[in-house]
Amino acid sequence: MSSYYESSADIAVSAERTYLRQVFAWMFLALALTTGVAIYLNATGDVVGYVDDHPASIWILFALQLGLVFGLSFLINRISATVATLLFALYAGVTGLTFAFIFAVYTTGSVVGAFAGATGLFAGMAAWGYVTKRDLSSWRGVLFGALIGIIVASVAFAFIGGSTLNLIIGWGGVIVFSGLTAYDMQKLKQWSRGGFANEDQRQKAAIFGALMLYLDFINLALSLLRIFGSGRS
Repeated sequence: MSSYYESSADIAVSAERTYLRQVFAWMFLALALTTGVAIYLNATGDVVGYVDDHPASIWILFALQLGLVFGLSFLINRISATVATLLFALYAGVTGLTFAFIFAVYTTGSVVGAFAGATGLFAGMAAWGYVTKRDLSSWRGVLFGALIGIIVASVAFAFIGGSTLNLIIGWGGVIVFSGLTAYDMQKLKQWSRGGFANEDQRQKAAIFGALMLYLDFINLALSLLRIFGSGRS
């Protein structure tokens, strides 16, 4: 009997590790795609000049990003794993267009520093979210309420500016997305232990999990850039 339970536990742990490896593999591929698109556009064109000539382009990209995130979130149970993968790849590519402008505006040192800081914060909070015995589900309401506040404040900043507001958004983003990283990591761990009906469902869950962690990491980096970034002269 004991060997049966040990075998079942081993299978559960193996399934969890396989799922989380898939999640992180998709997340890193998306980050690579975003970075590759941003670097390529900066190397081959005048990104800042284009945005100056077409100021609406930033808002169009922002709306497209939101549409893809919400579309993938609401349709994940209705679409195939292949379509979910294509939508996630499209989102990562579109985000690369936005980051092309960010890379052109901030110094290389600022961008590298922000990504390095985000990597450390993300890794630490993800590890804590994975190992902690504390139930983080109670954080959901506070984190998502704060997230809405940051989005509203970011839109307001685009119109009124202000260094103080920029710092508030930056520090708020660091706190909120650090919390979301831990919350999402615990949630993914719970999903993996709940099991999946079939391979298609597991693949979609891996894509959606990768999207969650990708958003946490990207927004941590952007928040750190707001606080510590230096613009090109």
